[in-house]
Amino acid sequence: MALGLYAAYRYSLDITGIVQKGMVKFTFTDLVVLLILFSAIFFISRHKRVARFSFRFFLILIVFSGTQVVSETILPSPWDLLVAVLFTLIFSIGVNVLVHDLGIILGIAGIAAVFGLSISVEFGLILLVALSLYDIVAVYVTKHMVTMARSMVESGAVFGFLIPFEFKGFLYSKNQAQAGIGENFMILGSGDIGLPLIFAVSLVKVSLVSAIITAGFSLLGLFITHLIFINQGQRRAMAALPPIATMTIIGYLVSLFIVR
Repeated sequence: MALGLYAAYRYSLDITGIVQKGMVKFTFTDLVVLLILFSAIFFISRHKRVARFSFRFFLILIVFSGTQVVSETILPSPWDLLVAVLFTLIFSIGVNVLVHDLGIILGIAGIAAVFGLSISVEFGLILLVALSLYDIVAVYVTKHMVTMARSMVESGAVFGFLIPFEFKGFLYSKNQAQAGIGENFMILGSGDIGLPLIFAVSLVKVSLVSAIITAGFSLLGLFITHLIFINQGQRRAMAALPPIATMTIIGYLVSLFIVR
């Protein structure tokens, strides 16, 4: 959250005019594209050979893109690109859980910073609510999100954080972590952090303080989600985005009263 807001703030100082002119407007065409994209991902997840290559390729692409965006705010060219390439190579080797999670952090922070700055606050809010409802349906009704998650784990491309129950788990290899999911590790999807961050970033253009408050409430929502998850009578997959999104929206409303 902090890294994404920092990158967004640095970018906003340079591209304010461009951002204002380039606000995203959600159209019927966008809806069709999203439906095709989700359908393609679901199709790929049901074919292991295709899924193994495709998921891994997209994960590496996300990590590289996000890392390059973040490093660009700190380092001059071409050092930013060099750092992004080197880190992506280390990430692709799969040294341990800590490197994997760092890669997800950089990927989410960079992409959320760019995308969040390109949309309006209203669009960000609609996106957050719509995908929270989708998360509920995909996890509890159709359950295809659970199927896709399993396919991603089997392919070796986990689009999310590997969270160990013990601190030493961060030093485990990624293969050890994937084998221990449900027992020694749990997964937090990248979208559960990325989407609230995108909405928080969209507020940077309006007020950095408002963005920080909203992001803080998102983390509170994550803590509440964690409590719900570990206190389940029977441990099973849950839709993490709805409670996080709810607290994110509450944080936004609170910020409206604080920042005038």
